[in-house]
Amino acid sequence: MHELGVVLEIFELIEEIMKEQELKEVSSVTVEVGELSGILPDYFKECWNVARLGGTFDKTELNLIFIPAAARCACGEEYEMTKNSRTCPRCKKTDYEVIRGREFNVLSIEAR
Repeated sequence: MHELGVVLEIFELIEEIMKEQELKEVSSVTVEVGELSGILPDYFKECWNVARLGGTFDKTELNLIFIPAAARCACGEEYEMTKNSRTCPRCKKTDYEVIRGREFNVLSIEAR
């Protein structure tokens, strides 16, 4: 249930930005979530929708960008980990380095 805590932390961050920049309303927030970030996108969206009700962010929409996990094999091949069961499609080895999918970033805030 840490997704709810993360949503509340994002709200706190946005409130600080609103105070600093004298903003009145935030219409949307864009967040990128990597497949390996530990955040479940559907649950995160649900937590967002519940946590925003009746508060400062009641009308704030969430734009969620999902980043699939990707790896680079020792042979040099780059591939999506989940689609390939963490096995290189070229050489069939599992000797890889994660190159994408751990991201969790607030990319943008639309406000006035």
